[in-house]
Amino acid sequence: MTPTLDLLEQRGDAVRMGRGLWVLRDFERLVERADFVGPAEFDERFVREHGIALGTVSGPITFRSNEELPVHRWWPYVQGYSAEFVARELGRAELDRGATVLDPFAGSGTSLVEARRGGARAWGTELLAPAVLAARVKTTFELPRIELRAGAERLLARARRARPGTLPFLRETVRQFSPEALADLLRLRDALPPEGTPSADAVRLAFGRVLIPSSRLHRSPCLGYRRGAAPPEPRPFDAFAAAVAEMEGDLETLAAARSAWGPPGRIERRDARQGTWPAESVDFAVTSPPYVNGMDYVMNYKVDLAWLGYANSYAELAALRSAEVACDNLPRAETAPYLATETPPDPWLAEILPRIRQNVRNKGTYRRDDVHAVVHRYFADLVPVLAGVRRALRPGGRFVLVVGDSLLAGTYVPGDLLLARLGARAGLEIVSVEVARRRRSGQRRSFELRESVITLAKPRSGSPRKRAARR
Repeated sequence: MTPTLDLLEQRGDAVRMGRGLWVLRDFERLVERADFVGPAEFDERFVREHGIALGTVSGPITFRSNEELPVHRWWPYVQGYSAEFVARELGRAELDRGATVLDPFAGSGTSLVEARRGGARAWGTELLAPAVLAARVKTTFELPRIELRAGAERLLARARRARPGTLPFLRETVRQFSPEALADLLRLRDALPPEGTPSADAVRLAFGRVLIPSSRLHRSPCLGYRRGAAPPEPRPFDAFAAAVAEMEGDLETLAAARSAWGPPGRIERRDARQGTWPAESVDFAVTSPPYVNGMDYVMNYKVDLAWLGYANSYAELAALRSAEVACDNLPRAETAPYLATETPPDPWLAEILPRIRQNVRNKGTYRRDDVHAVVHRYFADLVPVLAGVRRALRPGGRFVLVVGDSLLAGTYVPGDLLLARLGARAGLEIVSVEVARRRRSGQRRSFELRESVITLAKPRSGSPRKRAARR
């Protein structure tokens, strides 16, 4: 503790809120502050302005429930949502066989796998290259098991004969792995076949899957070092062989339902903000965009990016971060155009952004003084995505999104309601906003946040614009 914090605590002017987090006493209980605008106020305002009260929806929503499911477990993507949620939403949509399902932020392909399993044509876009690889492999249901096994055996044979190669560019590589695991991983990496064929992509994915379990790191949800002694893990060669064997078994399980499969999936490494999907080409869209609280996907998956050869320098990581939807680690040069608060994409933000800026000033010190600009840029980034999906949807098509709210610099940001409002401004109808689960703020564990399911719909041609009843 610094002398200043020690003095403030003794005087009763500061209080510790969590590990490394101190706030002025005046900010300890946000809900008791006269100037704090919380969830209840925004919920009531949403009802007044849109005539829609928040509902609830049950069932697992997070990726954790996928970790034991065939195919979905091939590459854990902790920021994703559950396969059960996607299957439920696809069932509600009552799609015809062969209908096109789009996921603009496809991640590792949960939506695409479930869409294809249900008989739909799966189409996704995603910027994070390891996730694109995962989605592509997971939707290649036709991959022959014998080819997968043979490719893995050839890789292991080459790796066992090889000497460990050069380290990835990441500065902490030696700290991240034991010497034995590092040597094995280097031999496996250098034996990987070039990307581009189904079997080659599959063994590359199996290698990517064992990186974090073979390290001193964890990813739940953010990348960090494990506390205490690391649990014993299989050596990388054994872990790789086990991952491939699991893939073989899952492919056999899939084959039993081959008659129900939809057409081969399509996954593109592309920026969803470009919104260039052809007009009226999509029957249903479902996704979970990044949240306004700012998960840094590049930081969280930098090990995968470096070891699989998708990034070869910190400059390339920074370029990728700048190209993604705004997060808390966005370079200041990227937030500079968004420092003004007068013309945000929604009137509510014209009230919220100055509040964030003022709270940062009141705190005196904060992790960055342009947080309001990050939030501004975040919502501006989502505007072209909503417009692109609206254009791509056929009349009557629905767009379902999972998103959470946030607490930033002592300011409540109703991310779910703001996203629904932006959808309405893009020409979509707000069908419903349903709370799927409650969660805790990372800043203040005592403050309850939520994760919601937003359903938007493209109006049918010639029909009045009114709120549709949810099935």
